[in-house]
Amino acid sequence: MEAALRRELGTAVLRPAGHSGGGCISHGESFHTDHGRVYVKSNSRSEARRMFDGEMASLTAILQTHTVKVPKPMKVIDLPEGGALFVMEHLDMRGLNR
Repeated sequence: MEAALRRELGTAVLRPAGHSGGGCISHGESFHTDHGRVYVKSNSRSEARRMFDGEMASLTAILQTHTVKVPKPMKVIDLPEGGALFVMEHLDMRGLNR
């Protein structure tokens, strides 16, 4: 996964940022890169690419409304061993309960 991220993002720096999590479908983790922080969702299932392409299109559509803050989608990456990654802008989501 990390080699694919480095190559596809064109970054020498790829260091975990300490923000990770997961749901019942995908795992997510933030990374420091040469270009700032990114949030990466990963899923090893064969249908991951289709799911992430849909999520990228949805976030792009919401972003274009300029009504709510959503992470800027960057790239969907196929993994050689199967599955895919979805790279997006990292948003600091702490403190939203205020």
